This record gives sequence, C-alpha cells and structure tokens, in this order.
Amino acid sequence: MNKLFLYGVLLAGLSLGWAAQAFASTNEPLPQIASRLRIGPFYERRIMTDGGHFYALRPFYAHSSDAEEREDVTDAIWPLATAHWNQTQFWWRCLVGFGNDLNVDDEESGYECGVFPFWLNGRTREGEDYWAFFPFYGQVPKWMMVMSDIEFIMFPCYLKYNVVGRERRYYLFPFVGREDDETLKTHTSLFPFAGEKENKFSSSTYCFWPFWTDTVYKETTRNPGESWMLFPVVGHVDREKEKQWMVLPPLFSWAKTDKRERWHMPWPFIQVDNSDRDRKRVFWPFYSQALGDERTFYSAGWFLFSYEDVRMQKQRYERTRLFPFYAHETRYGQNAKGEEIEQEDYLRVWPFLTRQRTPQYSHLRTLELNPIRNAGGIERNWASFWTFYTRNETAEELEHDGLWGILNFRSHKVSGTNQPPAGMLLPVNKPSKTPVPLVGFEEELEGLLK
Repeated sequence: MNKLFLYGVLLAGLSLGWAAQAFASTNEPLPQIASRLRIGPFYERRIMTDGGHFYALRPFYAHSSDAEEREDVTDAIWPLATAHWNQTQFWWRCLVGFGNDLNVDDEESGYECGVFPFWLNGRTREGEDYWAFFPFYGQVPKWMMVMSDIEFIMFPCYLKYNVVGRERRYYLFPFVGREDDETLKTHTSLFPFAGEKENKFSSSTYCFWPFWTDTVYKETTRNPGESWMLFPVVGHVDREKEKQWMVLPPLFSWAKTDKRERWHMPWPFIQVDNSDRDRKRVFWPFYSQALGDERTFYSAGWFLFSYEDVRMQKQRYERTRLFPFYAHETRYGQNAKGEEIEQEDYLRVWPFLTRQRTPQYSHLRTLELNPIRNAGGIERNWASFWTFYTRNETAEELEHDGLWGILNFRSHKVSGTNQPPAGMLLPVNKPSKTPVPLVGFEEELEGLLK
C-alpha cells in the first residue's frame, strides 16, 4: 500500500509539472515563449509571442516556424527526411531523393528534383526545362555551379560539358576527348597515351599520363615560361615570376615566386612557407603554425588541438579547440570609441555542458553530446534526450529548468538592484547571426546537419 501511495504521489507530481508547462507564461528572449508543454524529451509544444511555434514528437517528427525569419522546417525521423521553407524558397531531401523550388508563389519559377545519381529534372531561372536519366541520356544546363551545358548518351560512351567557356567532349570517357574554348584553339587526347592542348595563353602535351607532361606559357600571359615533369622522378618550373624544382613529386619540392618561398621536405610531413605578410610551418601530424597580419593559427595532433585568432575589419574572432572535448570561441567588436569589446562567448565541454553568453543574455545547458555547434537537425530532434538542465538569464529574469520542465524555477530581478550578466549565451538552437567563421570539416558538417 505504501509503495502504491508513493507511486501515485510521484505520478501526480509529474502530471502537475507537465500541466504547468502547458499554461506557463514566460518572458524568455529570442523569441519569447507564450506557452509551452513538454512530456519528457519525447513531446514538446512551444507557442511564441511573435507568432512562431515548435512541435516535436521525438524522434519521429519535428516542425519549427520562425516568424521573424519567415522560415519553416519540418523533419521526419531526421536525418532521413527534412523540408525547409525560407521566405518563398523551398527545399527538401528524403534519403537519396532531393528537390528545391526557388519561388513557391510563382508557378514559372526555377526548380529541381531528383534521385541521386539516377534521375534529375527541373527548370532554370530562365525558364529552360531539362531532365537526365543516368547513365542513358541527359541534358542539364548547370551542375554544382561549375559545369554547364552537360549532355551525355549511354555514359561513358559520350559526354559533353562546358567549364569557364571551354567545351569538352569525350568519347568513351575519359579516354578519347576534344576541347574547344572561346579562343578557337583545340585540345585532343587519347587518354592516357597522348594528348595536346593549345590556346592563346599556353600549349601543353602529355605522353603516357601522368609520367610525362610539359607546358609552355606564352608571352601573352603575365608570367611566361615553361614547366615539365617526369613523374615520379623529377619536375621543373621555369617562369618569369616562379621557379620550382620537384624530386619524387609531390614529396620533395622547392618553389619561389616574387611574393613567397616554399619548401616541402617531404610533403605533407614538413612544410615551410614564407612571404612578406605571413609564414607557415607544418610538422604533420604533430605541430603546425601559420602567422600573418590577419591570422594566427597553431595546431597539434593534426586537428585534435588548435588555436586561431582571425582579424577582419572591425571584428576579431578567437577560438581554442581540443576536439571533441573542449571548444571556446569568442567574438569581439568595437564600440563607438574604437575600443575592443566582447560581443559573444561560446564554451563547450563535451559531453558535459554548453554555455553561450552575450551582453544581453546567457544560456547554460547540460548534458551536451553533440560535438558540433549550430547543428539544427540535432537540436530539433535529438538534443532534448540528453538535456537534463538549462539555465537562462537576462537583465530582468533568471530561470532554472530541469528534467524537461518538471523542475522549474523562475525569478524576476528588481530593476536597479541587479546588473545585466557580463555576457550573453544565446539558446543553442538559435545560433548567432554573425557566427565565428569555420574552416575545413566543421563547416561541411554544419551544412549537412542543418
């Protein structure tokens, strides 16, 4: 009986906690929450005072509407399927299927959809329809923002495409090919046995590629001269503004231009690069550094540890990482007097906590199993499963939230007796509009995890 009584009290307490969240009126910033209901990490409903909302039945479904950004996102068993609306644009993906519409309000706007890599069809901004059924037949005006006027028939039997004004045709790709560019010069090849190429800037040939290649850069260029390579033995570049020798390329090389000098001894393990503005030292994978007027960079253990200080115009970004356990990023700006001030501070101690801070707001969350910042799909569909406690603070209010709202404490500060926090921590699922610039694999991961 005593056990049944205790279980009943516990169940009633949980129910009251969840019910209280359904009708709670809060003043949380970015954006403010009018009402919220949570049932553990599995179900969540948020209604915002600005008209936005969020619904989730994790991990099967999530829908987010941002009235300020005019953006809607719907996920189904993310990352298997997702759909994004932004202003009037729309894109979606489901497994290997994908599609996008440049303007959902215009029936004549450009669009594209397909099943990678077999089917693709769409319409360009200019109203040209196209389709492709790989490898049998296809005509595609543009692909990956680089290749254009693509046409293939029973690939690899026939392939034609255009790159920067140069039309290339292949028969039994890549073995027999021909290239025509805007200068009406030609390129023919019987790959890999022999080939030649000529335009108004240079002429080049190869025999049994890649074992012998040579190029002559004509006087019409800003850097005339010649280069040749007997792979993998030796190579040489002799141009007006560049000298280079290679031994067992690409392992050992020395190069000097009018602006810098570079040594590889051997590549990629030892690299030395000097110029008037910066210098680079690499002892891969143990240590590397790059020092310049606008960037200071140190790393150890390849990508495991790194420190970076980037300066651009009136802003400065500083980042320290010990991947995946520790990350600290700070963004600085300038005030009206030209003095440097802190605008945003971000800290991640994986897998324990994430903290974000700016002069208006602060946010602390634990646990934090996601090692990548600004991963929207993970935030909407998975982060709640390991978010046991959050702390939010503004100049007017302090909130503690634990166990998905079962434990919730909110206090309002008295004006004049409490100062704003020293910095602000934006909500983890609402990234800063001016994030720290990313490089390498982190930039690619954040794009994939939107």
